[in-house]
Amino acid sequence: MKTLYTIITLFVFIIATSNHVVAGEVKSVTLEVKGMTCKLCPPMVKKAISKVEGVKDVHVDFEKKEAYVKYDDGAVKPEDLIKAVEKVGFKAKIGKGAGK
Repeated sequence: MKTLYTIITLFVFIIATSNHVVAGEVKSVTLEVKGMTCKLCPPMVKKAISKVEGVKDVHVDFEKKEAYVKYDDGAVKPEDLIKAVEKVGFKAKIGKGAGK
């Protein structure tokens, strides 16, 4: 009985601590970001996108009003990145270079 309890406990521990995200292919997308009016805006956009699980790298260009994002497509989709940008008060849409 003790062995069965140990096996069940171990199984539950493995399930609880396992990473449920299946690694996908690293892709990149360019987001057009509207509403960035000053040099303080790009860091806000970058921070919002960086917090999304599966994001590998972010670069925000104030002059071009774009965000370049590398992400794991098994963990996140471009629509999730757009939602993150919109949560901090900006508008975003998929721009040139999407889905590379």
